Amino acid sequence: MSTEPYVKQDPNPTPLTFAMPEGAIDAHMHVIGPFDRFPLSAKSKYEPFAATWQEQKEILIDRMGFWGFVVVQATCHGTDNGVVVDALEHMQGRAAGVASVNEDVSAEELRRLDAAGVRGVRFAFLPHIASETTPAGVIRRIAEKIQPFGWHTDLYFLPETFEVMEPLIRTLPTPVIIDHMGRPDVKVPVEKNEYFQRLLELGASRNDIYWKVTSPDRYTRSARPEDWGIVLPFAHELLRRFPGNVISGTDRPRPNMNTVIVTGRGNPPNKMPNDGDIANFWIWPAAHKDPNVLRQILVVNPRKLYRFTRLPEK
Repeated sequence: MSTEPYVKQDPNPTPLTFAMPEGAIDAHMHVIGPFDRFPLSAKSKYEPFAATWQEQKEILIDRMGFWGFVVVQATCHGTDNGVVVDALEHMQGRAAGVASVNEDVSAEELRRLDAAGVRGVRFAFLPHIASETTPAGVIRRIAEKIQPFGWHTDLYFLPETFEVMEPLIRTLPTPVIIDHMGRPDVKVPVEKNEYFQRLLELGASRNDIYWKVTSPDRYTRSARPEDWGIVLPFAHELLRRFPGNVISGTDRPRPNMNTVIVTGRGNPPNKMPNDGDIANFWIWPAAHKDPNVLRQILVVNPRKLYRFTRLPEK
């Protein structure tokens, strides 16, 4: 486990410069801890601060104006999805979940998770946050188990694993989410980016591939909003090609920023992006600052995947 000091999420989001659409969903965030109830996995390669469902509700819903959110199981909690289920139970229909499971997961456990509001499973292929990766064959067998529940398979991978991921994605029996846009090298422009062009071709091969347009700080290794513009052409190209399949979110609380960010924000520099900045300088411009496009990304598209058990009040 890393011994570097970890960075705590900023508790004061900058006020939004745009109107959050009614029913907006933060489609990518995490709930972590409290650790006395939900301890870290023994295999976790990082030790984050806690970010309880109460804190996330206060920041994302009460202060930023999201209607609800999708709790993605953080790798630090392994395959014990108790922290996700607990959050979903407390959120009273305003949250859905994405779990992490092993190949031996039973149909009974999947039914329990589905009843709680889980709508997919996630696999991460990044050595800095996962101590091991799941073979493609295992992912396929898990996908076959979750397919009857209408769940999706969420894949977070880097370009160097694309040769394995591409044939898998083409044949999975579930809808697929490509997390964080597949993490292209944004220093290579869209039209010259061979890897990203292959991702676009893959996205055109089936109509149920979705894209998480998230985390500009991860591509730029910068917490400063002024550095994120280089990523926008990638988001815009995905939105141009697949307008009904793009979702977004804050990634709060970004628990491993110490291993990702080089350029800090503010003075003294802080490696943690501000959630309001993520909304103002990423989610809003990614939607071309168009309220109708923003509604598509934050309201319409997420509900295709997550089947929220509660609808926004009229």
